[in-house]
Amino acid sequence: MKKILIIEDDIVLRENTAEFIKGQNFEVFVAEDGLVGVQQTLKHLPDLILCDISMPNMNGYDFYKTIKQIKATSTIPLVFLSARTETEDIRTGMQLGADDYITKPYSLYELLKVINTRLIKYDKLEQINNEKLHALIEHPTLGLYIYQDDKLVVYNRQLAAIFGYDYDTFSSIKFEQLLNENYCNKTKILNDFNRCLKESKGSISIKFEAFHKTSNTVFIELFGSVITYKGKTSLAGNVIKIDHKKPSPFIFKETSKTSIKLSNRELEVLELICKGNSTLETSKILFLGQRTIETYRANLLDKTESKNIAELMMYAIRNRLIIIE
Repeated sequence: MKKILIIEDDIVLRENTAEFIKGQNFEVFVAEDGLVGVQQTLKHLPDLILCDISMPNMNGYDFYKTIKQIKATSTIPLVFLSARTETEDIRTGMQLGADDYITKPYSLYELLKVINTRLIKYDKLEQINNEKLHALIEHPTLGLYIYQDDKLVVYNRQLAAIFGYDYDTFSSIKFEQLLNENYCNKTKILNDFNRCLKESKGSISIKFEAFHKTSNTVFIELFGSVITYKGKTSLAGNVIKIDHKKPSPFIFKETSKTSIKLSNRELEVLELICKGNSTLETSKILFLGQRTIETYRANLLDKTESKNIAELMMYAIRNRLIIIE
């Protein structure tokens, strides 16, 4: 159920609008001004915010500026509600980055149409971003993942295959279900994950025996580093299947931002690459030639010892050179 936050100082309008939206199968939260609105936004992380402009304590413009500065709330779509009809007021709201603007008095069904339109648009954008991310992390040998809220919210096909599952079926598997208590300290592993997430820093590197779909066990080496994904602290890293009788075929190098010197321009190119931009798109954004961008891409692969863009992205994530929103 989608969550809607209504920030409105007119109590009658606020309650009537909330009651109507609840009746349309939404979960609704309310706030009487911008200050309370910030608290409610952080507490509930709504899918859409309807916000009045003229309010005591904190007006709608200042509210919006505030939530845009917070990673967890910066991408939440917002629709301004106001009796103001002056062109300058509308322009101010849209220049701030608001998704829409409705003037009072408005029809509740008109408001519902705007809500549904904005949610559909946001869902499509999120789907596109997820598809780009999944395309980037596909790798022939490494299982790649992002762990959040006790589950693997992002993973590639190789990771699912390591545990004997197909890609779609693996989405229903929680991480703790893969831990074999007979062969590993399940509690310690989960505590290590939670410790990293709670501290919002650090990394883990562990070996353990896990459950395979066939009920057999598989020996695993896992590496993870703390990142921010969609506004939440998460773990991202690699998983490989190894023969526990032999040394691991992979050696994870502990690296930091300062281990490899990247110029500001290289960091800009890296960020755009990780966001799924092509060479042509990157060249247009940075006003550089395509050959120049190709040279930067080649240098980044060489400097980070990455074989392809997927490995380059995981290097950037592990070393906190980018933040995935």
